[in-house]
Amino acid sequence: MYVVKMRGGYLCANKDVTRRLRYATKFKTEADAEELAQKWLRNDISYEIVPLEMELEQA
Repeated sequence: MYVVKMRGGYLCANKDVTRRLRYATKFKTEADAEELAQKWLRNDISYEIVPLEMELEQA
């Protein structure tokens, strides 16, 4: 599973940003995450697609 990580936190299901990982939208594939991030986020917002397991280790 993957999450979209931005400067202020993670992409949430309501297309907003959440600081809490448990409220972040989780995607099955990296391609799904990339597609929706491009669709939901403005062009000037930088983000990265990261594996959920990696973020859980850092939390």
